[in-house]
Amino acid sequence: MIRSPGLSARPPDDTVLAALLACHERIHRFTALAARLATADGTPTERAEAGAGVVRYFTVALPLHAADEDLSLAPRLRGRDAAVDAALTQMTAEHVAHAGPLARVVDAARAIVAAPATAPPDLAAAAAALAALFAAHLALEERAIFPAIAALPAEIQATIRAEMLARRR
Repeated sequence: MIRSPGLSARPPDDTVLAALLACHERIHRFTALAARLATADGTPTERAEAGAGVVRYFTVALPLHAADEDLSLAPRLRGRDAAVDAALTQMTAEHVAHAGPLARVVDAARAIVAAPATAPPDLAAAAAALAALFAAHLALEERAIFPAIAALPAEIQATIRAEMLARRR
């Protein structure tokens, strides 16, 4: 059975890091869901719903996450530490580089929504490639950028979190 993990607007622990970690968890879940869709398991209704969930997550929620990082985090972290600056530069470049692999997964998921009994032949490879990109990307953020976020003053973190929430309204 294939089920879409669903989206939640606010994590239980309403901090910047908790929200980012929750987003990272959803990225892993929806990438794994895309890979499961490639197997043709599940009823047509389940597949269509899961495909729609993949499309929605990667076209609506993920761009909000990237905006959080590029517009709210990066400007407040840049210039504090050379290693963090390098990680921020890489993070932003990877957000752009993910566009092609994301489009392949989204296009395949849309094909499943349109014809749920099918399994697009390129979906397994596209989902695996995307999973590998995200594994490296998210690990970099958690290793190099998250500690810098934790070191920000509470009022800056609160401002960042408020901006994140405003993007979702």
